[in-house]
Parts: sequence; structure tokens; C-alpha cells
Amino acid sequence: MFTEYDLIFVGGGFAACVTASRLAAAAPDLKILIVEAGSHSSSLPQVVVPGLYLSNLAPGSTTMKFHTSNPVEYLGGRVAVVPTGHTLGGGSAVNSMIYARGSASDFDEWKSEYENPGWGAEELTPLMQKLETYQPSPDSPTHGNTGGMKGSIGNTTAFGLEALEVVKEYDSARGTAGDSNDLKTVDKWVLWPKWVDENTGRRADAAHEFLYPVLKANENVVVSVESTVNRVLFDGTRATGIEYTVHGGETLTARASKLVIVAAGTLGSSAVLERSGIGAPDVLKAAGVEVLIELPGVGADYQDHQLLKQAVYLDDSAETLDFAHGGDQAQIAAHMEHWRATEGEGILATNGIDIGIKYKPSAEELEGLSPEFQDFFEEKFASKSDKSLVWIAGSAGLLGPHEEYPPNAKISMWFSMLLYPESHGHLHIRSKDVNERLDFDCGFLRSPLDLEALRHAYKRTREYARRHPMYRGEVHQVHPAFHGSSKAAVARPPQGPVPVDAPDLVYTAEDDKVIDEFIGQTVSTTWHSMSTCAMKPRAKGGVVDSELNVYGTQNLKVADLSISPSNVGANTAATAGLIGEKAAIIIARELGIQGV
Repeated sequence: MFTEYDLIFVGGGFAACVTASRLAAAAPDLKILIVEAGSHSSSLPQVVVPGLYLSNLAPGSTTMKFHTSNPVEYLGGRVAVVPTGHTLGGGSAVNSMIYARGSASDFDEWKSEYENPGWGAEELTPLMQKLETYQPSPDSPTHGNTGGMKGSIGNTTAFGLEALEVVKEYDSARGTAGDSNDLKTVDKWVLWPKWVDENTGRRADAAHEFLYPVLKANENVVVSVESTVNRVLFDGTRATGIEYTVHGGETLTARASKLVIVAAGTLGSSAVLERSGIGAPDVLKAAGVEVLIELPGVGADYQDHQLLKQAVYLDDSAETLDFAHGGDQAQIAAHMEHWRATEGEGILATNGIDIGIKYKPSAEELEGLSPEFQDFFEEKFASKSDKSLVWIAGSAGLLGPHEEYPPNAKISMWFSMLLYPESHGHLHIRSKDVNERLDFDCGFLRSPLDLEALRHAYKRTREYARRHPMYRGEVHQVHPAFHGSSKAAVARPPQGPVPVDAPDLVYTAEDDKVIDEFIGQTVSTTWHSMSTCAMKPRAKGGVVDSELNVYGTQNLKVADLSISPSNVGANTAATAGLIGEKAAIIIARELGIQGV
């Protein structure tokens, strides 16, 4: 450990691992400190073995931190639980490994609508390529073939392959594609790629792919794990270092001669700024923090994708990850032995999330929705050919506890993820205490447009699930409690798949009310928190400018998903890595470093 560094990173998540590693590789003499609240992730089975990823969410997990929202009116008064990565590598080490990019128009809006030069799709595509090695098609014009993050489609289960055949026939108007992560293709079914190296069967995460190799080679890069940053230190308005607590005990300070980069994630970065005296005066004063910089945009706009799940039973012959998700230690041990013996083959080499579509309602489907929703769709989506309403996907395995289901049941969970929710929230500190629960308004379902979109998505997703050849009935606990006389009533097992050309289910107004109740009872986070330190003009509620500088300060930047000025139509890991690449370019230019 040094007493003074050139750069200090507050947080060791995806973006920080990429940025710090790029800078250290180009300028090995830089002294860099990374302060991470979680522990090391090196070689942890739940991190490196894809099929074990859900164990990161198990009670007592040390690799995740679980945030609870304020009670939510639109969720019947329940609180939302939002987990975040709590280990080196952040979300990339613990997420579900879904490889997904936003659309070109997402980033073009960052550039034009939010006035951020250099952040459009054309400028960012080379950085997306730099981040990855895309194994399905390394010569693709939008994908990379030299980056640390490996993306693959390998290890797809029979469930996924058969699902693709079903949708080819049932949803032939949409059809299939080889790639829907080329920044433009939507409304096509694909075998969904994963952040998994098809050659090793291991998860690709930012710590193992970027940071750990640098730590082994360069003693000037230092990581302090299990360390919580209390605040950024200032000389006037110039950031000079940090105050942090190690292992919940000793409080230390570290000086930064060049930059402090806050990269603590959406639920961490805004809180660090507020504890440092940067934010809305009323929030800071209520928390007992002296106002240094009046910046009301800090924490003012919380965004997330809202997730709705449903589940069906599969034939006993199906190969799923239910044994791993349900914690069957004997089966896990047997499959782990196979995974090791074959150097990364078998069912544990996948996340089981095999098939998906960036779904956009057709003109005919829109006719069944309200006039208000049709107007909303016309304004937000109709003219953007690359924007979709929801992401629909099918998984070989039930993602969650299995205690209330039959032993050894084979289950498929299907998802509907709302990509551009109208419902936003906020995130603020309540005091200087880093351990005190945040004033967290998740915003879920505040807009009736979001509820209507999820209701429609539930109906469409259900049709795909019940036509699968392995379908054996619906899991009633993960479906609305329709009245027994309803034509849409849950089809409990034993069942067989309905014919591909069978008519769709018809729902009454009463059925719709039951679906809405189910959504309110079950809708959840996707772990895609963003936008609490938005990159946009200060006068419009921005927190950082296009160079990632915190307004009103010097030598202080934010570089993680919290800077997203608006949502992206995808799982957010790829965007977090992209922000890390862009931050490295920006910082290298400022410091006169070549070769980043």
C-alpha cells in the first residue's frame, strides 16, 4: 500500500476493472488504488462456473449486496429487493451472463438529446468491439475478436434448440436471425449469447479477464477489498483523495494526485457523492452533510428494467439447471466433477437462458391495446426501427428456490423484461452512515403504461411457452390466480403442448385485473440500475459532463452505469464495460497517455 496514488477508483466493478486495467497497461508507472466494498472473486466457484450463478443470490451470499426500496404503492405496499455485485468485478462476476447490447438509437440519443459529443453509436462501436471476443462470429462488422470479454452461444440445451423451432413456425412473421446484438436487429428470435468462454466453459468477467492479470504483473496497481469509501476528500472543490474504512474497522485516507474516479455502481456512486457534500441541499442538510456543491441531479433519477416471470413444467427428459438453482448438492458435485474433468463441458457451462427476442408489438397486436398506449408507442417506438418494447426469453430451469415444487421437477421459466420503463424513482442517503438504508424509491409500475406493457408481454410470452414440445403444464405459483371458470385458467399438469396453430388464449376484463394483481405482486428488478449520476447538461439535472467530470469540481469523475442519461434496450453488462472503455480513453487523453 502507498500513501499517495495517481488515480483512485471508488469501487471495483465492471467499469472500474476495465478502465484501471487499460490505463495500467498503457502507463505501468501509474500508481492506482482500487477500493472495493466486497471481497476478492478469484476462482470462486459461484463466479467462474456459469451454472452456479444463482447461488450468488442465496441467503448469506458474500458476493452480493441486497438493497431494499421504500414500500411501493403500486406493488401493494411491498418493498423491492435490488441486489448488486459485492465482489471484485461487480455485476460481471455475479450476473446471469446474458450478453446483450443496446440499440444504436440508444447511444445516439445520449449524444444528441442529452448533448454528449463522442457518445453516439458510431463513436462507441469500436469500443464495444475492443471490449470483447465474440466467438459465434468473430468477423462480424460490429463485434470484436481480440477483447477480454468472451461471448458465446455454445452449450445450448435441447430446450433452447426446440424452442427456436417452435417460434419459427408459430411466430413466422417475426422469424429468426443469427444476431440481434448488432445494434439494429429487433423482433427476431435468436439463440441467445452468453458471457461464457466456449473454449473453457468459464464465465467471462471483468476481474478475471482484465484486472487480475494486471495485478499479477504490476505492483503499482493496488486493490483494497472489504473496504468502504465514506467520502471523497477535497481542497476547496478539487478532489484530493478519499476516506475509507477497512474491514469495518480502521479508517484510512488515501491521496490522489491526478484523479478520483467514482465507480461504485448506480446504488453506490450517488451515495458517495452525497456523503461528500455534492447533491441537493435539502437532501444533504437532512442527512447532516455540509453542502460543498449544489447539484440536485445526484440521485434524482433512478431507472431499472422491470421483470415479469412465469413458469411451466417440462418433460422429465429435459436437461435443466434446476438441480443447481435448487441447491441439490449431490447433483452439483457430480456435474462439477464432469465440468472439471472435461475442462468446461456439460450443463454447468451454460446459464440455461437459451432463447430470446427483442420484441416489438405488431400493428395488429397494438390494436388490442389502449389508445393511450398506442399514442405512447407511436411517439417512442414507431419511428425507431431498432427499439423494442420488451425482451422475452426462455430458460432451462426455474430461477429461484425450489422447496415448494415437486422433487426433481424440470421447469422452464420465461421472462418479460420491460426495456424502456416510464416509471422512474430516486436514490438518496439518509445520513453520513454508509451502513444506513438508503431513501430508495424504485418507481416500479408508477406509470400505467408500464403495467399495460407487462400485461401484454405476459400474454404473448405464455403462448410461446405452452407450445414447446417439452411443455407439461403451467406452474400455478408463477402465474396469475385466474378463476377456475376462466378460459385463461392455469393449465396444471399433466398436460401436453398445445398445437402450434392452436388459437391464442382469450382474456376477459376480469382476467386482465387478475394479471395486473399478479404483476403488482411479483414484478421485480433485473439488477439493471442506472442513471443516478446522469451525463447531461447541469441545467437539465445532469451530474457529469461528456468527459465524466462532476459539475463544479476538479479532478473528480464518475464512470459506471450511473452516468447513463437514459435507458438502453438490453441487459446492462455490455454497457457497463463500454463505459469503462470510454472512461479509459477520456482519462488517457487528459493525462497524455498513449496506447490506450
